[in-house]
This record gives sequence, structure tokens and C-alpha cells, in this order.
Amino acid sequence: METVDVIAFREGFDKATFTMYNKYTGEAKLFKPAIHICCDNSLNAVDDRFGSVIWDDENSRFYWFKLNSPGSTPNATSPGMSTGDKVQIPAMVITVDYGEIQNMRIVMNEEMFDKYVEGLGNLITEDQIKHIKYILFAQSDMHHIISRKNKTSYMTEELKDTSNSTRNYDDKDEYNKTVHKL
Repeated sequence: METVDVIAFREGFDKATFTMYNKYTGEAKLFKPAIHICCDNSLNAVDDRFGSVIWDDENSRFYWFKLNSPGSTPNATSPGMSTGDKVQIPAMVITVDYGEIQNMRIVMNEEMFDKYVEGLGNLITEDQIKHIKYILFAQSDMHHIISRKNKTSYMTEELKDTSNSTRNYDDKDEYNKTVHKL
């Protein structure tokens, strides 16, 4: 990925903020979403926005600091034995050239979505925004899902008032269907 693209994507993601409230004090705090950076060779880095990733736009690379553990990255080395209470090799840094980045993504709630698409300007129409919001937020709302499922037959997966869903079989129906075909 080109440096200009990496910067543009990050700046776009920066607009997709969300507000968290402290339930005890009521204080509101604005957060930026974590950025998932998918690179070549199945490397998936996460910029948690608290400093674990350092972006070096001047040299078109980033540095990702993380815990060194077998499950942390493909083919990670073992942290090694500990002496006393300290692990000998607990940390790693992964450096990636921007050319290795395949895509970057964030996860969003509706507040973040609204702010993100606002930054897209004329690239997206109001009709597209309404359609996408319906797919992402209305259809994933539990009230919508439960309402839809309450109208659907478990057995036929059709609406409950269709002929297939309202038909009841008894022993005589089964006999006529299998043993004594009419």
C-alpha cells in the first residue's frame, strides 16, 4: 500500500470516534477505534491507539510492539524460560513496510459509522447511507431479529401462516404417504 493511502485511511478512521461514559461519574470520553492492519503472510497487526503501534510515514513503515508468545503471531518464538519471576524474552517488535499492507479496517458502532461516512463526503449518497445503516444496524438489532423469528416457522423456515407451516400431519397422513400411497 502506498504511504498516501495509509495516511488517508488512518485519517478517515480517526473521524470514526465513539463516546464512552463513566457510569460512576457520568464523565464522557471520546475514543478512536483500534485499527486492524492486514499484511502479507497472514500477519494481522492491531493498533490499539494507546501506543503499541508507531507509524513512521516518512520511511513508509510501522513498528508494532507486542507480547512474545507462541499464539501471538504465526511462527512466534518461545518467550523462553524464566529466572525467578521474570520471563527472559517477553516482548517483540514487528516492523512492516507499508508495501506489505493489504488492507486496514476498524469495527464500528452506529455513532462511529455516522462520523466515518460524514468524512466520505460526496463518495456516498444518502440512499446508500440509509441502506447500509439498515443492513448493519437495524437488521442486527435484537428487536428486529426476534420479531422476524417470531413470524417464522421453525420446521419449514417459512412464514408461520403459509400452507406448509400450518399443515399438521397425523398417523393417517404418514400411512397414506408411505405405506398405502393413493
